[in-house]
Amino acid sequence: MPEHNEVSAHGAVDIMRFPAPDFDVRDYARTVAGSHRDELGLDSYRSNPLNSEALRIIRYLQVIERATMTHLRSVLVTATHKDARITAFLTSWAFEKYWIADAFEQIGLAHQPEGTDVNRAPFVTPPERTIRESIVANIIGLPMIAVHMTLGTVDTWLSKAAYSRLLVLESHPQLATTIATFQALKDRQLVFFEAQSRYRLTESKQARSITRRRLAKTPWPLGAKAEPPDETAFFFERLFGSARDIVSELDARIDTLPGQSGLSLIRKAAHQ
Repeated sequence: MPEHNEVSAHGAVDIMRFPAPDFDVRDYARTVAGSHRDELGLDSYRSNPLNSEALRIIRYLQVIERATMTHLRSVLVTATHKDARITAFLTSWAFEKYWIADAFEQIGLAHQPEGTDVNRAPFVTPPERTIRESIVANIIGLPMIAVHMTLGTVDTWLSKAAYSRLLVLESHPQLATTIATFQALKDRQLVFFEAQSRYRLTESKQARSITRRRLAKTPWPLGAKAEPPDETAFFFERLFGSARDIVSELDARIDTLPGQSGLSLIRKAAHQ
């Protein structure tokens, strides 16, 4: 059951005051997914390795999933942090993404000679940027919650589409099993992100306006700044170059978010 006290006289949740009422954040925190190493079946990659293009995509996915920690650092210095329910969700979400990144790293290592390590140099956000973000975001206040929930929604839509396209292009039974696990995690995350986004955008004209500006300025996918531009270009071309209808579908989905129509975010990110 949802963890809240906001109920009507009849005991029902007031959805207009409590977005994503069917999402139990406490249960999510209890059942958050950690390490996937025991289920990765790494021996299958040694006997049936992925091709170089797939490995390049997996490395990119590893980096952008890991970059969530940098994104979260910027989020939690804003008014978003004042909502305990959202903070609990975001920390659990980041934990799950950390271990997804770890799984991709292990798959990459399985294709290397034993004992090989990877470059784990962190993506560092300049401190002054975080300070500036904190000042600006706290001046804006609560509408920043809509920004962060919408960023999470759009990025989850994009990452799910990317995972699905990877499996279409690379037929590998063990990878398919692993990706199915990750898709289920993202489906659960999306229940919270999307409901929060739609509610907060609907409730505030200022939130709609600020979110629109932030979405347009954001490099996609989230974490793309952790990689050189040519790696992001490869990500979009490899996964969506021959599936431009998916790009259109993603942008059409974004158009359904209150006040966010016509942005063509994914088309612009993919330079299509």
